[in-house]
Amino acid sequence: MNVIEPLNNKVVVMPEEAEKISKGGVVIPETANQKAPTRGRVISIDELSPLKSRVKPGDIILFSKYAGSDVVVPGAKIGEKEVRLLFIKDEDVLAVIRNKPNKK
Repeated sequence: MNVIEPLNNKVVVMPEEAEKISKGGVVIPETANQKAPTRGRVISIDELSPLKSRVKPGDIILFSKYAGSDVVVPGAKIGEKEVRLLFIKDEDVLAVIRNKPNKK
């Protein structure tokens, strides 16, 4: 199994597809909302990145709409889907989304 280890303060993110369906059943593509930040799951982060203490693999982050370099990784085995990854600068990370525990 290959491991992706980003360099130069980069974060590897698997973007979430943001297609939505309207009340009438019309699919609204991600490109319809050009100003919205994008979200995705962190796959890996550079060891020297200043974000390393605040962002971990598995976290969901918001990042700038046009941030990063898009890379498609082919499936390791025949029949496996290819995976789309983004290599973004740590400065393009806008926020980390965390579940806040409910207080009773």
